[in-house]
Amino acid sequence: MTTNASQYGIGAVLAQQEGKKLRPIEYMSKKMSSHKLAKSTYEKELYVVYKALTHWRHYLLGRFFILRTDHQTLRWMRTQLVLSYALKRWIEVIEQYDFEPQYIKGEYNKVADALSRRPGFSGALITEFGLVDNATQSMVEAYREDPFMSEIIRRLEAKEKVTSVEFELVNGLLFLDKAGNKRLCVPNRESLRSLFLGESHDATGHFDFKKTAANLLQRFWWPAMMRDAKLYVETCQVCQRDKPRTRAPLGLLKPLPIPERPGESLSMDFMDTLVTSKSGMRHIFVIVDRFSKYARLVAMTETAKTEYVIRMFKEKWVRDFGLPKSIISDRDVRFTSELWKAAAAEQGTQLQMTSGNRPEANGQAEQLNRAVQHLLRHYIKPNQVDRDKKLALIANMYNNAIHNATGVSPNSLLLTFKPRLPLDFLLPEKQVAAAPGTLEFAYRYEQKMQQAVEQMQKAQAAMIEFENKHRNESSFQVGDRVWVKSSELGQEHGISRKLMPQYFGP
Repeated sequence: MTTNASQYGIGAVLAQQEGKKLRPIEYMSKKMSSHKLAKSTYEKELYVVYKALTHWRHYLLGRFFILRTDHQTLRWMRTQLVLSYALKRWIEVIEQYDFEPQYIKGEYNKVADALSRRPGFSGALITEFGLVDNATQSMVEAYREDPFMSEIIRRLEAKEKVTSVEFELVNGLLFLDKAGNKRLCVPNRESLRSLFLGESHDATGHFDFKKTAANLLQRFWWPAMMRDAKLYVETCQVCQRDKPRTRAPLGLLKPLPIPERPGESLSMDFMDTLVTSKSGMRHIFVIVDRFSKYARLVAMTETAKTEYVIRMFKEKWVRDFGLPKSIISDRDVRFTSELWKAAAAEQGTQLQMTSGNRPEANGQAEQLNRAVQHLLRHYIKPNQVDRDKKLALIANMYNNAIHNATGVSPNSLLLTFKPRLPLDFLLPEKQVAAAPGTLEFAYRYEQKMQQAVEQMQKAQAAMIEFENKHRNESSFQVGDRVWVKSSELGQEHGISRKLMPQYFGP
């Protein structure tokens, strides 16, 4: 049994030794499932062994055989100590078989390698190997089945006037002679027209419709050829997979609902400053209230554990403002850990996580990250080693500033008052409108919150209108097969992201 795996598929050949030759019994080829595209080469090669053994179980179980592979590390698959759950499951199946692994160089593993490759790799086969020997015979036979072209041939053979344009019959093939350029007339047989469309598109670089049409017009002709060429290019899977989209992205902006009160919903994130301070701090734990926009910034080490994050959250937020109803975050390993989920469940907090590679979905935290970076640039030393010591100052400046979304400062919304600033003693004392704890104070605070909600609704509506000008509504339904952007998937070691297909699927 010979196996091979590529970035896009798996292939295997089952053969039997007859003298010095190997006679193939059966071939197996399978597209690599989307969730395995980002796996390591070793896992893919082990996966194809597992799939091939289960596929040919009735042939191989209970018999000794040779396993040939061009991946050397598979020779020690049975002695590997550390295995993931999936690998353990595959090894348990593989252990049931009696075989000897043998390494073969990749250059000699041509059949299994070809079976594992994506169809696009064969795009230039027509040019490389030439048309099949019986192409002329196939064309002649297809002419007889095409009423339009068979009538032209009949008239030519009878030496009748055909049409206003000139047709010519050469060795049984029909040509259209127009403006001194002889073009082969292709009869109405799908296999033949697909062959010539592929010759003009696949084998010449998968260029756009205009270049494909130009290639066709130089050599071939059939009725409605341009329509067929346009459809061929539009439905070419290699082009769909490899070419970037220039149209507006799909999916209209749908922001999260505005919370009803301060402290109900928080956004969290870990901001990586890329530089470690003198005290060993590199990350900033960002906590922001989605209603008031009030923020707390906590310096952390790069390796801070989930237990420490939970403790800091309780000390820096819960102790002062209570437990939130919901927390919006990305999929950092600390936010997806069982410990974090258990802590949230204990306090009755709902966790909402953004999808991968979508930091903009957690807009509150991302906006605060930009503001923090902007303020830090102004106040830290050039060597940046005092960054974590400036976080309290930065947070205070941010919380005292008027926020565009609410029209008031975060402090005045969450704390119900604006803290005094250093030079406020020069200003005349303001008359207190209502004392805290009175009905008048509560009424005025409710008014302020209502005004903030109205301001946020206006800001949100303006943002939706602006963003959706550059987006298209998605018509995808559950169960639809789609192309997935390769940037959404992990990158395989040794594979250039720039040279990878733009999409995987469908």
